[in-house]
Amino acid sequence: MNRSAARPTRRAQSLPACARPRTTGALLASLACLFGTALAPVAAQAQFDPARVTREPPAVAARFADPDVRYPTPAFLAGRTDFPSHAEVLAFLDDQARASANVHVETLGFSQEGRSIPMAVLAGGGSVDPKRPTVLILGQQHGNEPAGGEAALAIVAELAGPQSKLLERVNVIVIPRANPDGAERFARTTASRIDVNRDHLLLRTPEARAIATATARYRPQVILDLHEFTVAGRWVEKFGVMQQYDALLQTATVGNLDPGTARLAKDTYEAPVRRALVAQGLSTFAYHTTSPDKAVKTVAMGGVQPDTARNIGGLRPAVSLLIEVRGIGIGRAHLLRRVHTHVVAALEVVRTAAAQGPALVAQVRRAEAATAAAACKGRLVIEAGQSASTQSMVFVDAVSGADRKLQVDWRAATPLDVKRTRDRPCGYVVAASQTDTLDRLRQLGVRLQPVAQAARWNVERYAVVGQSGGQRQDARGAIDDGEGPALRRLDVRPQRIPYVVPPGSVYIGLDQPLGALIAAALEPDSQSSFVANGLLSVGSERLLRVRTRPDAAWLGR
Repeated sequence: MNRSAARPTRRAQSLPACARPRTTGALLASLACLFGTALAPVAAQAQFDPARVTREPPAVAARFADPDVRYPTPAFLAGRTDFPSHAEVLAFLDDQARASANVHVETLGFSQEGRSIPMAVLAGGGSVDPKRPTVLILGQQHGNEPAGGEAALAIVAELAGPQSKLLERVNVIVIPRANPDGAERFARTTASRIDVNRDHLLLRTPEARAIATATARYRPQVILDLHEFTVAGRWVEKFGVMQQYDALLQTATVGNLDPGTARLAKDTYEAPVRRALVAQGLSTFAYHTTSPDKAVKTVAMGGVQPDTARNIGGLRPAVSLLIEVRGIGIGRAHLLRRVHTHVVAALEVVRTAAAQGPALVAQVRRAEAATAAAACKGRLVIEAGQSASTQSMVFVDAVSGADRKLQVDWRAATPLDVKRTRDRPCGYVVAASQTDTLDRLRQLGVRLQPVAQAARWNVERYAVVGQSGGQRQDARGAIDDGEGPALRRLDVRPQRIPYVVPPGSVYIGLDQPLGALIAAALEPDSQSSFVANGLLSVGSERLLRVRTRPDAAWLGR
């Protein structure tokens, strides 16, 4: 860890007009009494305002002392009372690229409001070597979770400077501010009010598409997603406690994961991260959350749907890990500790990948080959939920600051509660007219093959036997989907039909590394599918399941 890096002398830029507070929200009288301040509910356009954050009682705050480290990133400029502007993030990355030949910064895409989405590529000699493993680090997908974005900048500085030797054995791709519009407003979602971290399959936002572009280009063996979790809020309202863990961790937990990669993520990556954090005096636990509904006292691990960076990363298949630190709602309190927690965890992940070296690349390639070889065989998990149990947990009493042990109703992400399975097809045929679906699959990195010759294939169509509406759900409740089309929850039955597949149709075989990801997108009866979310229709043979491998002569290149 760099303990001696000098702080930059460049002055912080003031927030532009678009980043000044617009709303104050309703006062929560009970929390105002408890904390001596008002806690306003987070609105879609909420801005960071130090007067509106939760102030921890002194007995709670005393438990989270800052570590003896220094980071040269913009949030830690002397006298700083807010968070970096987008311009400061870009300037900091440019400084790192100028100072080190191992750092290259490029614009990955643009946000809905036209802000660039920067990506830092860090590699020994300045060139990504595919023989080395690649780690992808995502920061600040949620704009009101600044510690992940600041930590991503600190990680770039560490790898460009004191930790640069690691780049002789590993490539690191860093997207420090994956939701720049949300970050500028200090709001969770994008400008269209869509949650980026529930958009990694549907790709409705340019922010999620930019991340997909980087992932398809570099095919990382390890994906690390940096977030923050709520400290008070619903925990105080429901249980009279605040969060006491520094870091919550969870690997991919979704149906159809490669079992070898899932074990690697748990045993070789998550376990050492926990040990590294504990060695720094930082506490850890499994990631968990609870609904905003005060009447629901259940505590749940992270979701099990194929929509988050964590779960989509696992289906690629890659080692995929979520790290959340204690931060939402408390403004800049303990910011150095929060950033340091992320940096410790991320550098441990990078060191582990560097130590594995080519063996990690080979292991993930075997998982890709196993995924491709599973085409036409076995069964797919179509729909799964969390399993019910109870869990002993330790929180901090919201008044005294003492430990509070609770036994809670717990929804575990492992083992999965599998609700529906289906025979795995060899692939799918999608009509050429479904350009939106085909474009999104390409952006995910899927191989598409045009049908060149008319022939009778062994196919099934989906017969709809039931339908309902609603919203996508995760462990927190309804997912932020902006003004998108209403969810169509379908009950379907595959039905064999005689059908001549016309030229111009597109075959999407499951005999490729992204086979599990393709199935998540195209099997219609799950809340994350393209069909359920209005991107694709099952009518008029637009989507068909292919039961036997098509003759190679029927397909173009």
